[in-house]
Amino acid sequence: MLLRKYICRRLLEYYSQPAHKVVGTPDASVDFSSLLGQWHWKRTYKQLYKQQKGMWLTPVELFAPYYSNVFANFVSSSMKPMLESKKHNSDGFQIVELGGGRGTNAKALLNHLQLHHNDVYDRLTEYTIFDTSPTLHELQRQNLKIDSDHADKINLVNVDMMEIAEGTSPFLTHSNIPTTLIALELLDNLPHDKIAKCFETDEILQAELIPLDDDCTTSGASSEAIIDTSKQYHEEFSPASDPLLQNILSIDPSLSTRLASSGPRWIPSVALGVLMRLFECRPNSAVAFADFDWLPPPDLSTPEDQSLILAAEPALGDPIVTDMKGIDHPCYLTSPPDALCDILFPTDFARMASFTKSILRRDNERRAMPVSVAAMKQNDFLLQYGLDEVNKTKSWAGYSPLINDFGNCSVLTVTPHHLCK
Repeated sequence: MLLRKYICRRLLEYYSQPAHKVVGTPDASVDFSSLLGQWHWKRTYKQLYKQQKGMWLTPVELFAPYYSNVFANFVSSSMKPMLESKKHNSDGFQIVELGGGRGTNAKALLNHLQLHHNDVYDRLTEYTIFDTSPTLHELQRQNLKIDSDHADKINLVNVDMMEIAEGTSPFLTHSNIPTTLIALELLDNLPHDKIAKCFETDEILQAELIPLDDDCTTSGASSEAIIDTSKQYHEEFSPASDPLLQNILSIDPSLSTRLASSGPRWIPSVALGVLMRLFECRPNSAVAFADFDWLPPPDLSTPEDQSLILAAEPALGDPIVTDMKGIDHPCYLTSPPDALCDILFPTDFARMASFTKSILRRDNERRAMPVSVAAMKQNDFLLQYGLDEVNKTKSWAGYSPLINDFGNCSVLTVTPHHLCK
């Protein structure tokens, strides 16, 4: 079984929990202007986590609506020049959000577009959310299709992101319509592949999992049709034969460089597959992906925890595996098989930007105008597209947690060329 498919199954089980257990929301919005400074914010932040029921509080929820308003400004500035271009004569544009959480971002973004960029809002034909979680999908329906002023623009799709990346599920129709793709704290939860290089042949290898009780010695013999995450597995490497992985490495061979000296490496294959599908279907697209560019090592507090880490070979970009009790585990193979675990990967934004440029170089004819790809720290993105919104999150002493915290976050952008600085 390909390791990516096992991780996908584990994450699907995690995100099939009741929505309030996965993504939390504060009981009340924070009055940032009343905060006295950094120490006051950190105390407030701890209190917010104690009060809410979910596992995580995302920037969308913590800084509602200001964080989402910045992305609304990004949508407006990216779509206006595309809409004004005469090359494709489009009357409107679409927004696509991957992993919509509770629907908070979509509602705030649309509110801000309607109030402050009404000319752009009126030309929005559809806001589509693709989400893997069935419970969050239902919560989005409640918040956006029933309790929303924008229901006529909302389209909700419950689909596995891996299936989109692999091309086995429908994604977007082929069209030249301008489109903005947004994903906020999604990349860290998309299944990855682990690759290595054979020291003898220089061949690229892919990680696969074999059940410990499997009598078959051939690594590719395990069936992927039924993935039983209650079993114990061990990890093996075999020649890279997965079509998605092969396609990714053919587009950007640099993703596999220096493997012999640095050991195995994680490849964000699902995220890169989605990007390939996006520009195949919608060449006139802008993109904003925001996520973690670094994650701290897991908190392995006991010697028993530390001794288990050899269950899978360490690799560059290893994820953090955290169960619903907030306990970190050495890896995805040493957490209890029946435990619901979040598996979080850091993203190498420079490599993702390089891959995106490789995709865009293949076909320029269908784009209305040249586009630029950039990887920037999140605070730079927020200041570029939403200085007014950042100022609304400043404390009495001028400290802004939106800018001064979350220092381990970056944003990948694809924008019309003249917008890049």
